[in-house]
Amino acid sequence: MPIHDPSALAPDLSHPATPAAFAEAALRSLRPVFGASRAVFSDRHSGGPGRMHFINWPSWCEAHYCAEVRARDPIRSWLDGAAHAEEHGVARLSELRRAALPDEPLLTDCGAAFVLTLALRDRRRIVGALSLVRDAGRGDFDERDRVLALSLRPLLEMAFGGVTTRCAAVEPSTGDDPLHALTKRESEVARLAAAGHSNKAIARMLDISPWTIKNQIRAVLDKTGTRNRTELSALLGSRSRAKGGS
Repeated sequence: MPIHDPSALAPDLSHPATPAAFAEAALRSLRPVFGASRAVFSDRHSGGPGRMHFINWPSWCEAHYCAEVRARDPIRSWLDGAAHAEEHGVARLSELRRAALPDEPLLTDCGAAFVLTLALRDRRRIVGALSLVRDAGRGDFDERDRVLALSLRPLLEMAFGGVTTRCAAVEPSTGDDPLHALTKRESEVARLAAAGHSNKAIARMLDISPWTIKNQIRAVLDKTGTRNRTELSALLGSRSRAKGGS
């Protein structure tokens, strides 16, 4: 479906007030253009991989991604590295897999097969990534899709910039708080893990399965930029000392 005026998408993207709503609106607008049945949006405006939003996926897919795929996801590696070059603003998963994991399946048995990711910037910093996903029967994205995605990217960047501006206007300032990106439960898990409790012990304390705790610990490390519990404990300790001295 050709688009002669990319700004025609603007009405659908002008009102979303949260990253999740932005992702849903973007998929509604772009679905007939790219034949994408679902999407994943990574909100990176606070730094790092940030919060991910899964649009039109089965409920179990997000947990599976966090537990089994995220650590070896070539899209994430691309966003952390090569995508910072302006000429690398759009990438197909099939291309990234050929370079990194040619024989390893990344998409689970839920019908998804092909991914086209657009890196969204504020100035030169990547603040978000929209991954459009096609079902297996649709075939892979091609060079025409990539060129079209590049032409639409400035509109998406402008729309998402409005979302982050509205979010900043209604959210309290978090300053340099390393825990600002964590959910309430993740903050609780982080403090227990930093205190030396094992996953099984935390699971018993919070009446949650150890598998869920494992996923939350991984999310905590990603969002705080720490590599292990020792670094997490040091980070939380420095935050606590800073608060005590203020």
